[in-house]
Amino acid sequence: MAEENEFDNLDVDVAPEAELAGTPNQGEDIIMSGTAGTKYDWTKAPEGVKAPPRQNLDGQVLTLQKVDLILPPINTKWDLTKSGDKEFKYVSFIMYYENGQQEFYSGVRTFKRVEGGVVKYSHPTITRDRMNQASKLLGIYADYKKKDINEISLREFLAFLNSAPKVKIKCDEVKNPQTKEVVVKNFIGEFVPDSQE
Repeated sequence: MAEENEFDNLDVDVAPEAELAGTPNQGEDIIMSGTAGTKYDWTKAPEGVKAPPRQNLDGQVLTLQKVDLILPPINTKWDLTKSGDKEFKYVSFIMYYENGQQEFYSGVRTFKRVEGGVVKYSHPTITRDRMNQASKLLGIYADYKKKDINEISLREFLAFLNSAPKVKIKCDEVKNPQTKEVVVKNFIGEFVPDSQE
């Protein structure tokens, strides 16, 4: 059974209280700069013509080496929420596993802020409804820490993900919203205490 993809629910608004730390009305904003994101170092480009194939890691226990959140370039278009009162862009949320595999999680957004004529990004947000890929991962973390999902800050969540935790992979089928192709992705199914390796 294919997992529902967050892009299937673009017309669903999430109440501000359902967002994870950094809603458009909280905290500092991030000033947008540059027109194409971070400069790519071409000397690190692979010599092959294809990306390495995604391996099926289902059931394997691995170390999550790091997590990256990459803000969208300034020149990407803004999407509107269903109510039409907020503009947002998707943020890349990437997991890097110890064996060289990586996985992109959908569901992280940044909202448009205009202050004094300057366009800024809000801090990235993740909903707390466990409905998209990033929110499900937040829920897995909340269960692991035996906390209410609403008590977890973005800083706490990202600090944990970047602390090299052990994870057990659970593969799931996901449909690409543009190509309609079904792919199997290596999601984190649970966090594994060091004593259970």
